[in-house]
Amino acid sequence: MERPSDSWSDLTSLDQDSEKYKQIHTIISLADFCYLEKRGLEARTHIHPALSANIKCSINTSRFNLGFHNLVLELSFTDNIYWIARIPYKGFKDDDRTSMLSEIATMKIVKKHTKLPIPQVFDFEASANQAFGYPYILLEYLGGRTPKDLLVRSIPLVYHEKVAKQLAEVFAELQNLTFSRIGRLWCGEDAEQPIEIIGMAWHASPGPLETSFEYFYNQRQSENREAATAHEDDPDWLTACWVLKLSLCQIIVEDRARGPFPLCHLDLHYGNMLLDDEYNLKAVIDWSNAQAAPLEQLSVCPEFSISPALSDEQNKPARELKASVVRHLKDTESAQESKVTLNSLDKDGASSLHLTRLSDYLASRSSELALRQYLSSPVSLMLDSKGMAQLLYGDVITWEQLKDIYDWGGDGNCDIILVDSSQKFKVVDVWLNGSPFREGWNRTHKPNPESAADVQRKNE
Repeated sequence: MERPSDSWSDLTSLDQDSEKYKQIHTIISLADFCYLEKRGLEARTHIHPALSANIKCSINTSRFNLGFHNLVLELSFTDNIYWIARIPYKGFKDDDRTSMLSEIATMKIVKKHTKLPIPQVFDFEASANQAFGYPYILLEYLGGRTPKDLLVRSIPLVYHEKVAKQLAEVFAELQNLTFSRIGRLWCGEDAEQPIEIIGMAWHASPGPLETSFEYFYNQRQSENREAATAHEDDPDWLTACWVLKLSLCQIIVEDRARGPFPLCHLDLHYGNMLLDDEYNLKAVIDWSNAQAAPLEQLSVCPEFSISPALSDEQNKPARELKASVVRHLKDTESAQESKVTLNSLDKDGASSLHLTRLSDYLASRSSELALRQYLSSPVSLMLDSKGMAQLLYGDVITWEQLKDIYDWGGDGNCDIILVDSSQKFKVVDVWLNGSPFREGWNRTHKPNPESAADVQRKNE
């Protein structure tokens, strides 16, 4: 097997005046790597009691890989087996410890309950109060390399279908690994206890949450408040906040509002996929942000991003990849048995067999809206909102008209009646506070809501 360190760097690749260089140099200089080698050998002997006494373990600290939070080193055994040591190199607080233990629990659950290629956790310490001096995780090495760019840009076209099928299998496995509430997974200090759901690390309402409405609405409102405070009384920014909030009506799936909630990786992109030379998926890595979340969140994958700045032809590869994933996912869903929620102690586990399936949601325009919503931030909110408005209304409503609607009471009781025509929403009419909003629109009637494919409800 190839060595994980074959393509890694050394300290000379870092700016010696940078904070990162100082952090890595400190760990390499002060940590007791002899102790970590001993722990690695003990962990391997525990797994394979008949392991030869002649097998030794060593760690080469001269070559390493760096993630955003972790230093990655290679454990080498003398029988040509390699493991990975993952060591946080930034400050490690109580919240980081909880996140680390949650990630370990998640990886163990995924390993046990799915067919996903994921590294096995062999040993860990979630505290610096031990001989090594730093928290660490010892992981299985499965081979492969991360692509250098988005899948559609870094993988030859001839392999796109193969990669799409494997990505569909990842989605299928995660869709079927469900929980009764929204939040991170927790299995105690040793990551071996019964599954609990605990609060999220990044969300405006950490929870655990009971519904997808809370999940999406509370986060949207938090980001809107931040943007509105920074741009007080600016009609463009206030309209932008309103449009993003209004879009939630097109994102949330009603029959999934109370779960079950699938496990979501939250960072499923090329940087966390290891592929071999034949583009076989060897591993999905970095589960640090994983949590039980709404089905709509599971659909969010940066590999499907459609850029408003690109032409239809330039966006075509991403659309085709997504279409291929949907097609393979439908086939997998048809053959896959629906499972009972894993943490069904607090609620009766219910089958999700007859609920909206991920393949159907991914095939809808709502999944594009969900992706835009997730990638939005208070800083980029204006640009994100205009892109969202284009997806929602096309050229039927201009940005200036949306500002007029908001100014006339759009943040109160506003109905925008839409019909879905060939997956493109067409505005039929706009009503404010029970009366038609016609100024400059030449609208003369209110359509029958029962005949409309979609009704975008008031901003609540």
